[in-house]
Amino acid sequence: MQTTTIDAKSMAPAPAQGSSSAPHIVIFEPEATGHQMDFVRYLLDGIDTGIPRARVTLLTTQASAAHANCVRLVSTHASLLRIRVIPDMRDSSMLRTLIGRFYARQWQTGSQLKRGLRALAAEEAIDFVLIPHLESVGLPTLALRPHLLLGRRWATISVGIRFHHRQAGILGPAGWRDLAQRICFHMLLHRADLVCFGAVNPYLAQTVRHPKIAWCPEPAPLFVPADPGEARRFYGLRPDTLVILVFGFIDRRKCVGPLLDAIASLDESHDITVLLAGTQHAGHMQSVLCSPAAQELRRRGRLVEANRFIMSGRDIDPMNVADIVWVFYDAGFVFTGNVLARAARAGRAVIARNTGVIGRLVNDSGCGLVLSSEAPDIIAEAVLELARSPEERALMGMRGKAAFADHSPEAFAAPIVAKIAETLPAESSREKCD
Repeated sequence: MQTTTIDAKSMAPAPAQGSSSAPHIVIFEPEATGHQMDFVRYLLDGIDTGIPRARVTLLTTQASAAHANCVRLVSTHASLLRIRVIPDMRDSSMLRTLIGRFYARQWQTGSQLKRGLRALAAEEAIDFVLIPHLESVGLPTLALRPHLLLGRRWATISVGIRFHHRQAGILGPAGWRDLAQRICFHMLLHRADLVCFGAVNPYLAQTVRHPKIAWCPEPAPLFVPADPGEARRFYGLRPDTLVILVFGFIDRRKCVGPLLDAIASLDESHDITVLLAGTQHAGHMQSVLCSPAAQELRRRGRLVEANRFIMSGRDIDPMNVADIVWVFYDAGFVFTGNVLARAARAGRAVIARNTGVIGRLVNDSGCGLVLSSEAPDIIAEAVLELARSPEERALMGMRGKAAFADHSPEAFAAPIVAKIAETLPAESSREKCD
């Protein structure tokens, strides 16, 4: 594996890798703190199997290249992958003022991508560009900048597409952004250079019929059971307490506050513990974790925090200690949620809000309870219903396993890899790109 920093003034040529006729795929992923590198890993596994002659360059940032997720990725795919680091773009306060912080960041990330592709294309041919996380660059950026990818064929996967929700019967807020997203989406769909638009949201392909659209099931690794006693000791949990797991990056979207209020309102005779397993957003969580409910649960020994990135191979999968998994998100949350897929594949019952894709998936599959309110008494009632009925939890877990059986890493990568394989030339005698 080679790591090279791309600099606009001085670009060191990358050493030759593989055969000159080997298809060259560039993957752009500027983030490594969450599921992003998991997506890249699953796609690399698919490419390694489905396009055995390919070589891959990962364009990323310096911070992401140094993150443990990326370091591990490099160690497991050293023969296939090399890293190219793109310098950060200077922040533009004017751009933030004009279009807002979120879209300004996507626009600047698009500029990073273009800079990286230009530098790489000056050295060697690029056959395909893959953006595993569309939201890093954004629909508007890609739709309004048709030359961003230098005319290369490309594919992407979206985790936040939502304009079709109302048409698909998914409950949730709607607004002008949905119309803008729909317009940008169809602009991209009619682009000749777009090969495949993947989405982890299963309802997009069902609602918008088009050969370029593919469902890439939200991937969850195969659940590996651990010794229950060892797993509980690992997280500092009592053997007999019922555990409600809040997993992943823990910020305001996870609605931890209402959950803590609900559990704190219960009589102490109900031995129920909340486990927060994942990195906490300090700004979002400070007031929640200093609240009277949080303090009361700590006094009872019923709030346990593993405030770190939970890494496979280092940490025991927290699904091993969960009796119930909390996937009750903020009403404006539009993603499908990797936690739901992991909980379902592990056979765990969940509690969700009745809106958004998660609420729809839970309702359709019967893998948990869906609530229409975040009032503490409503949540407490739902928790007690599941706590009192291990049989109901087990039945929900079986339904989840059946409904999410195809949410494997291999199934996630297969549609995109197949489209790339169809597009790449069988033989390549290309000259270097201009």
